[in-house]
Amino acid sequence: MGTDSGSPTGTQTAGESDSTAGPTTGPDPTTDPTTGPDPTTDATTGPDPTDSTTDVPTTTDATTDPGSESDTDTDTDGTDSDSTTGDPTDSGTESESESDSDGNLLWNTPNLWYSVDDALIYIELDSSDGSVVQLVHNQINANMPLTHGQNGITMLEDGSLLGSRESAGGTQIYHIAEPPITPNTPAEAVVLGMVPNDMQNQNPLRIEALYTDCDGRVYLMDTGVNVGSAEGNRLLRFTGDYLNGDLNFEVITDLENASVADIDDMSPGLVDGEINDSIGFAMDSTVLWQLDYTTGTGQELAGTDGTWGIHAIGGPLFDDLMPRVYILSAGDGQTGAELMEVYINDYSNSQPLIEGPDLDLQSGYNGWSGLAGPLTECMTTIPQ
Repeated sequence: MGTDSGSPTGTQTAGESDSTAGPTTGPDPTTDPTTGPDPTTDATTGPDPTDSTTDVPTTTDATTDPGSESDTDTDTDGTDSDSTTGDPTDSGTESESESDSDGNLLWNTPNLWYSVDDALIYIELDSSDGSVVQLVHNQINANMPLTHGQNGITMLEDGSLLGSRESAGGTQIYHIAEPPITPNTPAEAVVLGMVPNDMQNQNPLRIEALYTDCDGRVYLMDTGVNVGSAEGNRLLRFTGDYLNGDLNFEVITDLENASVADIDDMSPGLVDGEINDSIGFAMDSTVLWQLDYTTGTGQELAGTDGTWGIHAIGGPLFDDLMPRVYILSAGDGQTGAELMEVYINDYSNSQPLIEGPDLDLQSGYNGWSGLAGPLTECMTTIPQ
């Protein structure tokens, strides 16, 4: 939860302020205690990414500074790129997403994505243990300026990415057909339009998160009257050909009285160790929830060191056939967003597996985004 403010305190709200946001301040850890594991006692947690002597890869300095972003400024240079050290797998040698013998590479290997302003971040995961192989930061070249605001993101079945940018002026939807997985490869994005308002005399819809179900249908989390409460929250689903600009939708669930106050990102869930698209995970300003998206009922699982982004990846994409859940922190003015794994047995989280780039934002957060990745084969349990 939180207040509708560009500088959240306590439990952070992911949305953009109605007024012009001030300098990047980042989350205040002293006002939002979490219940993550004690790193001194958790032998399974990863090393500290600030220690350059560890085996965990860290991002190299960008050759050019992505610079400060305004609400409408877009960097079309596309030359800025960060990649991590380490031993990339074959996916790190391709210039863009491709298909392998089993289908699309990105849909059939463990990987994660997030985006802030004109930055697109790709995180390759090791199928043997779920650790990070490399992080690649590329610039987005869009056909029109992307909105400065909370970024929703989901992966479609062809490995492409669908994104949303939320602000007080409404929500922009964009598509990246071929997400790049190597450095110095701009991500070409097409803005598909603004989410229409289905109610008269109402403010523009503010969409905080996107989600793909097991049938490939795309859902939108309408944050309602503001980005910090459940008032007016609804789960929507595209009904038209959204990739060609038809952004009409239907209402699936009224979440105004949902158990969770404000959903910042949605993820598939796990039922008996298998991916489930109706009993999913949700993040609300550091708090991890299990939520039935068709009814709005659920339970709080744990406080975490993450902030808004969450994504679960099914066991078939890992050698040990064990599913894994990942969360993303907001970062602050000096640190990038941090990726962590959530341990399914008790919902505590690891220490950071890797830290993303500091994007030098004038306002907002380096992790002002949801988290996306492949869904894994599953049968939908959401009604048609």
